[in-house]
Amino acid sequence: MPSNEAHEIVFRTSIAACNSGSDLRVYMQDVLGKIRESKYDDKWSNGTEKNIVASAKPYSPLACTSSDLENIRVYYLSTENTINDVTYDKSKGWVYCQMANNTIQEYGLKDNGNWETMSNLGSAMPGTDITCTVFKTSEPNIRVYFQHMEHGIIEKCYDSKRGWYGGGAKLPKVQPRTSIACTSHMTSSETVGIRVFYNTSNTMCEMVYDGKSWTEGHFHADCIPGTQIDCISWMNGPRPEVRVYFQAGHEISAITEYVWTQGRWSSGKLALPPA
Repeated sequence: MPSNEAHEIVFRTSIAACNSGSDLRVYMQDVLGKIRESKYDDKWSNGTEKNIVASAKPYSPLACTSSDLENIRVYYLSTENTINDVTYDKSKGWVYCQMANNTIQEYGLKDNGNWETMSNLGSAMPGTDITCTVFKTSEPNIRVYFQHMEHGIIEKCYDSKRGWYGGGAKLPKVQPRTSIACTSHMTSSETVGIRVFYNTSNTMCEMVYDGKSWTEGHFHADCIPGTQIDCISWMNGPRPEVRVYFQAGHEISAITEYVWTQGRWSSGKLALPPA
């Protein structure tokens, strides 16, 4: 029987995840609009009404960033449709959102704590999902992914030498307003691996960049129609570890975890707390 606690999580909730190695934090929204934190430190815990970090607009998008879990920011929409953040300790970063004219706008947090308007990344499908990842080779790099009007997924790239430019990813055309998530990990000092996850009508899929080319990944899992997604990764010795979170239908609305470890996919936690 589904647990009563799992029913507290809203169906098709947005999901945000961050990590420091294998220590994990996952954020989700409950039926009252509250944003809850589930955590993994050797075992899964929290996710209850005692672990609320903010109150948001119902079905708000969620995003988060962290520095080794010492500094965490969770971004969400308020009931007044403004982008808000809640901070654990101190951090800084970038935020991407869609404007009323359907373009993707970048905002940056300055050292003085004020936000400033930065680059505009161009037009996108109205209501598109937006996902980004940052990695450092000899310099910081940013990759942002969103959907264009012809249903394909766009890659926008940034480095200090070139600024913003169109990426070379050949990502598939998928259903309108699909959920998108990405993560990156350094396989060497100058080689990055990137994974982009997205859903079809009822299946989760991935595209993988190995530092040279994009290919279709091995991850395929059943999911509820319209589920949201998030993912994290880190290096465990020479191999990447990847975690993906979405609603697969376990306990009706619980968040499910899948795990990439030792070069293969397997199911992790079928129902995260509070289930």
